[in-house]
Amino acid sequence: MTFKYKNLAHQAAEAERHAHFSDAAELWRQALDTARAVDIVWIKIRIEFCVNAAARCWGVEN
Repeated sequence: MTFKYKNLAHQAAEAERHAHFSDAAELWRQALDTARAVDIVWIKIRIEFCVNAAARCWGVEN
């Protein structure tokens, strides 16, 4: 696991925790470029989740 991947994954997870799903999806996309093969499926699942959450405005107060 590279430092860059670990840093990006940590930032993406923090963005998810704060309901910043669009930002999280972008960070996961960046992490995909430096990920090991074993992490790629997980990252794609996180991207899909974040894109869906952003589209549904989860975490956005009305």
